[in-house]
Amino acid sequence: MIHPSAVQIVRAIETTLVDVVEPASGSIAARSALATIGHLLRHVALRIECEGQLLADDIAALRSLLGQLHDYLRSAGDEAQAIEVAKALERAAPDPGRYPSLALMAERTAILLQSVQDVLAYLQERRPERAEDSVYLAARALIRDYLAYQIKTEAALIHPAFEDKGPRR
Repeated sequence: MIHPSAVQIVRAIETTLVDVVEPASGSIAARSALATIGHLLRHVALRIECEGQLLADDIAALRSLLGQLHDYLRSAGDEAQAIEVAKALERAAPDPGRYPSLALMAERTAILLQSVQDVLAYLQERRPERAEDSVYLAARALIRDYLAYQIKTEAALIHPAFEDKGPRR
Protein backbone atom coordinates (compact mmCIF):
# COMPACT_ATOMS: atom_id res chain seq x y z
CA MET A 1 0.00 0.00 0.00
CA ILE A 2 1.28 3.43 -0.90
CA HIS A 3 1.34 5.82 2.05
CA PRO A 4 -0.27 8.20 2.43
CA SER A 5 -3.26 6.87 0.56
CA ALA A 6 -5.14 9.01 -1.96
CA VAL A 7 -7.96 9.43 0.57
CA GLN A 8 -5.50 10.56 3.25
CA ILE A 9 -4.04 13.13 0.85
CA VAL A 10 -7.48 14.49 -0.04
CA ARG A 11 -8.44 14.70 3.63
CA ALA A 12 -5.17 16.49 4.46
CA ILE A 13 -5.90 19.05 1.74
CA GLU A 14 -9.38 19.61 3.18
CA THR A 15 -8.01 19.98 6.71
CA THR A 16 -5.41 22.51 5.54
CA LEU A 17 -8.05 24.54 3.77
CA VAL A 18 -10.29 24.54 6.84
CA ASP A 19 -7.55 25.14 9.44
CA VAL A 20 -5.20 27.48 7.56
CA VAL A 21 -6.74 29.03 4.49
CA GLU A 22 -10.31 29.62 5.66
CA PRO A 23 -9.36 31.64 8.79
CA ALA A 24 -7.18 33.87 6.60
CA SER A 25 -9.95 34.42 4.06
CA GLY A 26 -11.40 37.86 4.38
CA SER A 27 -14.33 37.73 2.04
CA ILE A 28 -17.59 35.81 2.10
CA ALA A 29 -16.99 34.77 -1.52
CA ALA A 30 -13.64 33.21 -0.59
CA ARG A 31 -15.14 31.35 2.39
CA SER A 32 -18.00 30.16 0.19
CA ALA A 33 -15.54 28.89 -2.42
CA LEU A 34 -13.59 27.08 0.30
CA ALA A 35 -16.78 25.46 1.59
CA THR A 36 -17.55 24.26 -1.93
CA ILE A 37 -14.02 22.93 -2.35
CA GLY A 38 -14.42 21.10 0.98
CA HIS A 39 -17.64 19.46 -0.24
CA LEU A 40 -15.95 18.38 -3.45
CA LEU A 41 -12.90 17.02 -1.65
CA ARG A 42 -15.13 14.91 0.63
CA HIS A 43 -16.97 13.71 -2.46
CA VAL A 44 -13.69 12.73 -4.17
CA ALA A 45 -12.50 10.89 -1.04
CA LEU A 46 -15.78 8.99 -0.84
CA ARG A 47 -15.57 8.07 -4.51
CA ILE A 48 -12.01 6.81 -4.08
CA GLU A 49 -13.19 4.57 -1.26
CA CYS A 50 -16.48 3.35 -2.75
CA GLU A 51 -16.70 3.87 -6.49
CA GLY A 52 -15.04 0.61 -7.57
CA GLN A 53 -17.47 -1.56 -5.64
CA LEU A 54 -20.43 0.59 -6.65
CA LEU A 55 -19.47 0.23 -10.32
CA ALA A 56 -18.95 -3.53 -9.94
CA ASP A 57 -22.39 -3.84 -8.34
CA ASP A 58 -23.94 -1.63 -11.02
CA ILE A 59 -22.39 -3.68 -13.82
CA ALA A 60 -23.75 -6.86 -12.25
CA ALA A 61 -27.22 -5.30 -11.89
CA LEU A 62 -27.17 -4.01 -15.47
CA ARG A 63 -26.00 -7.33 -16.88
CA SER A 64 -28.80 -9.11 -15.03
CA LEU A 65 -31.39 -6.57 -16.17
CA LEU A 66 -30.23 -6.71 -19.77
CA GLY A 67 -30.29 -10.50 -19.70
CA GLN A 68 -33.93 -10.38 -18.62
CA LEU A 69 -34.75 -7.71 -21.20
CA HIS A 70 -33.01 -9.75 -23.89
CA ASP A 71 -35.17 -12.75 -22.99
CA TYR A 72 -38.32 -10.60 -23.08
CA LEU A 73 -37.41 -9.09 -26.46
CA ARG A 74 -36.76 -12.51 -27.99
CA SER A 75 -40.02 -13.91 -26.61
CA ALA A 76 -41.91 -10.90 -27.98
CA GLY A 77 -40.41 -11.40 -31.43
CA ASP A 78 -38.25 -8.28 -31.24
CA GLU A 79 -35.19 -10.13 -32.53
CA ALA A 80 -33.33 -7.09 -33.91
CA GLN A 81 -33.56 -5.31 -30.56
CA ALA A 82 -32.52 -8.49 -28.72
CA ILE A 83 -29.43 -8.73 -30.94
CA GLU A 84 -28.51 -5.13 -30.04
CA VAL A 85 -28.75 -5.99 -26.33
CA ALA A 86 -26.54 -9.05 -26.86
CA LYS A 87 -23.98 -6.87 -28.68
CA ALA A 88 -23.92 -4.39 -25.79
CA LEU A 89 -23.41 -7.22 -23.31
CA GLU A 90 -20.51 -8.48 -25.43
CA ARG A 91 -18.91 -5.00 -25.75
CA ALA A 92 -19.10 -4.56 -21.98
CA ALA A 93 -17.67 -7.99 -21.17
CA PRO A 94 -14.57 -7.86 -18.99
CA ASP A 95 -11.19 -8.50 -20.57
CA PRO A 96 -9.56 -11.14 -18.34
CA GLY A 97 -6.07 -9.81 -19.11
CA ARG A 98 -6.78 -6.20 -18.22
CA TYR A 99 -7.02 -4.57 -14.79
CA PRO A 100 -10.54 -3.18 -14.33
CA SER A 101 -9.66 0.45 -13.61
CA LEU A 102 -12.41 2.81 -12.54
CA ALA A 103 -12.34 4.40 -15.98
CA LEU A 104 -12.75 1.02 -17.67
CA MET A 105 -15.54 0.02 -15.30
CA ALA A 106 -17.28 3.35 -15.91
CA GLU A 107 -16.96 2.77 -19.67
CA ARG A 108 -18.54 -0.68 -19.33
CA THR A 109 -21.31 0.75 -17.18
CA ALA A 110 -22.00 3.44 -19.78
CA ILE A 111 -22.30 0.84 -22.56
CA LEU A 112 -24.75 -1.22 -20.52
CA LEU A 113 -26.74 1.78 -19.38
CA GLN A 114 -27.03 3.07 -22.95
CA SER A 115 -28.43 -0.31 -23.94
CA VAL A 116 -31.04 -0.09 -21.16
CA GLN A 117 -31.97 3.39 -22.35
CA ASP A 118 -32.27 2.13 -25.94
CA VAL A 119 -34.51 -0.75 -24.82
CA LEU A 120 -36.64 1.63 -22.75
CA ALA A 121 -37.10 3.95 -25.74
CA TYR A 122 -38.00 0.94 -27.89
CA LEU A 123 -40.51 -0.29 -25.33
CA GLN A 124 -42.04 3.15 -24.99
CA GLU A 125 -42.63 3.16 -28.76
CA ARG A 126 -44.48 -0.15 -28.37
CA ARG A 127 -46.72 1.06 -25.55
CA PRO A 128 -49.85 1.59 -27.70
CA GLU A 129 -49.97 -2.02 -28.87
CA ARG A 130 -48.60 -3.65 -25.69
CA ALA A 131 -50.08 -1.58 -22.88
CA GLU A 132 -52.25 -4.48 -21.69
CA ASP A 133 -49.53 -7.16 -22.00
CA SER A 134 -48.44 -8.24 -18.51
CA VAL A 135 -45.01 -9.44 -19.71
CA TYR A 136 -44.41 -6.06 -21.39
CA LEU A 137 -45.45 -4.28 -18.18
CA ALA A 138 -43.13 -6.53 -16.17
CA ALA A 139 -40.21 -5.63 -18.45
CA ARG A 140 -40.95 -1.94 -17.94
CA ALA A 141 -41.16 -2.52 -14.17
CA LEU A 142 -37.70 -4.14 -14.22
CA ILE A 143 -36.29 -0.98 -15.77
CA ARG A 144 -38.06 1.25 -13.23
CA ASP A 145 -36.72 -0.89 -10.38
CA TYR A 146 -33.19 -0.58 -11.74
CA LEU A 147 -33.51 3.21 -12.10
CA ALA A 148 -34.70 3.50 -8.49
CA TYR A 149 -31.71 1.37 -7.41
CA GLN A 150 -29.36 3.59 -9.43
CA ILE A 151 -30.66 6.79 -7.83
CA LYS A 152 -30.29 5.29 -4.35
CA THR A 153 -26.74 4.15 -5.15
CA GLU A 154 -25.72 7.55 -6.49
CA ALA A 155 -27.11 9.18 -3.36
CA ALA A 156 -24.64 7.10 -1.35
CA LEU A 157 -21.84 9.04 -3.09
CA ILE A 158 -23.44 12.44 -2.72
CA HIS A 159 -25.25 12.63 0.61
CA PRO A 160 -22.35 11.91 3.01
CA ALA A 161 -20.07 14.42 1.29
CA PHE A 162 -22.50 17.33 1.21
CA GLU A 163 -25.17 16.90 3.91
CA ASP A 164 -24.80 18.92 7.12
CA LYS A 165 -21.49 20.40 5.97
CA GLY A 166 -22.58 24.00 5.59
CA PRO A 167 -23.63 26.07 2.59
CA ARG A 168 -22.80 25.21 -0.99
CA ARG A 169 -22.55 27.46 -4.00
